[in-house]
Amino acid sequence: MNTEYAICLDVGGTSIKSAIVDSNGLLYDETYKLIKIDTQGEKDYIVGVFTSLINAYIDYLKFKSIKPLGIGIGMCGPFDYEKGICLIPPHLHKYQSIYGLNVKSVIQSSTGIENTVFENDAWTYLRGEVWVGAARGFNRVIGITLGTGLGSAFYCNGDIVSTGKGVPPDGWIGGLPFRAGIVEDFITRRWILARYAELTKDASSIDVVDIAELAFKGDKTCQSIFKEMGERLGEVVAPYAKDFKVECIVFGGQIAKSFSLFKDALNKTLQNIPTLKKITDAQYIEKSALYGAAKLIFKD
Repeated sequence: MNTEYAICLDVGGTSIKSAIVDSNGLLYDETYKLIKIDTQGEKDYIVGVFTSLINAYIDYLKFKSIKPLGIGIGMCGPFDYEKGICLIPPHLHKYQSIYGLNVKSVIQSSTGIENTVFENDAWTYLRGEVWVGAARGFNRVIGITLGTGLGSAFYCNGDIVSTGKGVPPDGWIGGLPFRAGIVEDFITRRWILARYAELTKDASSIDVVDIAELAFKGDKTCQSIFKEMGERLGEVVAPYAKDFKVECIVFGGQIAKSFSLFKDALNKTLQNIPTLKKITDAQYIEKSALYGAAKLIFKD
């Protein structure tokens, strides 16, 4: 079978990752890019970053006499993924200048590539881990991304599912009611920072990576924060995982780099799920969504 090639983007709240991935699941490291983007920039700037990045890959492949099969894009939301229209409202302070814009049409016009496909970035992340990563070989998988927000996706019988037994609305765990708010309020980056400030009475500038480093060095307070997060995460996920009959749960996002700090507490809360065989961090934390974006193009 002939090898096909996809141009892949993972569009986040502060940066864009991109690469060329082939139909054999090979990501070409020399094409991998991580660029910062001013997500509050003007429309022409945002669009220019997208199109110039993609056109550079088209030129790269053209030099090698290769025509890409398509462009796969994992995109933060809200977004109309089928039509390619940005629906991110101004109060989220990212990409507000392209609100209502048909990004898909703009990219198609600029690049000449009709086969341009968008998907929720948490979905592309899980798609990638099932294809080539830590969830490979499992039929029923939950993927959770931990960072500024909490993304999630459910995989069953060869594809992402957004409905069915054990699947919350649109597969999104982060927006579920929890205590006095929603899940995202009590597990993600902002909760870790708030909890650290509460326990240490330290209001100085510190980020999750610093708290994790202290925990790895033996700081009991920092260790307790990750333990508490693991317990809460398990409490939230357990009923859905049980009803979904999950076989594997895989964690991505920047906080998943500290998986060893919360995995024991998490495992303890999930130990009574009979179908669950594996709980793990992603094999490709930085690149899973790029593999998943490629799989959108090679899906058939």
